[in-house]
Amino acid sequence: MKTRRLIEKLEHDLSNFLVAEMCKLDPEKVASPEAFRFKGLNITPSYVEGTQEKTISVRIGGLEADFSIGTYEKISGSLPTEDEKNIILWLKRRENVYDLRLIFDKDKMRRQAAIIPFDLEEPYYRGLL
Repeated sequence: MKTRRLIEKLEHDLSNFLVAEMCKLDPEKVASPEAFRFKGLNITPSYVEGTQEKTISVRIGGLEADFSIGTYEKISGSLPTEDEKNIILWLKRRENVYDLRLIFDKDKMRRQAAIIPFDLEEPYYRGLL
């Protein structure tokens, strides 16, 4: 599956999960405007600058927060507390962890260094090229 399609699948799944969690106590909230705010949800996979820690950025409306894939905790940003807790629950689900790691593995394969001809190895590693 292509990376963009996999991200769209995860966005749809997270959106449905958040609506379901919100409506557990009050099923009538499904038709409320509060439930529709999850329909424009965006997920952006990235790395923490300077490290190889894998994170996802979740954007709901005008609010955004970054979550670690390895430790399942919020790193930065601000979302409503209940949404943050539910996103962490969603991150811990096995199939989501697998799909997110698959996205990062595909990205890693794309980022691999190009093959360097043997006669250019020294200038390349010295930073001259």
